[in-house]
Amino acid sequence: MSRPDPWAALRAVRADVDGDRLESYAREIERWNRAIRLVGPKDLPGIRVQVVDAVLPFLLFSPAFPLLDIGSGAGLPGIPIAVAYPEGRVVCLEPLAKRVSFLRHAVRHLRLGNVRIAGGKAEQAVGEQPELRAAFAMVTARAVADPAVVLALGAPFLSAAGRVVLLRGREQAPEVPGWQLLDEGAYEGPVGVGERRRFVYVRVEATTKAG
Repeated sequence: MSRPDPWAALRAVRADVDGDRLESYAREIERWNRAIRLVGPKDLPGIRVQVVDAVLPFLLFSPAFPLLDIGSGAGLPGIPIAVAYPEGRVVCLEPLAKRVSFLRHAVRHLRLGNVRIAGGKAEQAVGEQPELRAAFAMVTARAVADPAVVLALGAPFLSAAGRVVLLRGREQAPEVPGWQLLDEGAYEGPVGVGERRRFVYVRVEATTKAG
């Protein structure tokens, strides 16, 4: 009797998803998570659910590249996005040194040539790593709860018409001064997670210039 495919929810959306590489990634998270806190779940099934939850919305719509993942932690969603889109350039920005060590290990282990790991807080990285300023077509930050904070942190990294993606629960799109909701969509998360919502924002001045 064959084992259930833990990546079936992703393959239902994109048949070519590299489940073997995602499985290897989840196992590395599980192994490192014993020594340093990368994610909440300690068991492999729970970690798999987190990986699916992180990358699923980026399979349901096409992300823009280059993409910045702020406060990347264990690399969610940046590393799974890079696995799903090997031609897209991804930067994972993480302030904690131990997590940066894991991220660099994961990139080597998975042989991801399209990922760069950057250390530092978002507020400081803009000044200390000027090559990141205004360099990204899309920014996301899964670990930051406050939408206004995510948008403020992401703004300096955005290119002229760059977008910020917020992933939320069932709540309605938050209104944030200076930002326009460009797109939104509801989708069903992995088993046990429930309904999720995706919001895509662009700066108001970007839409004014485009018009």
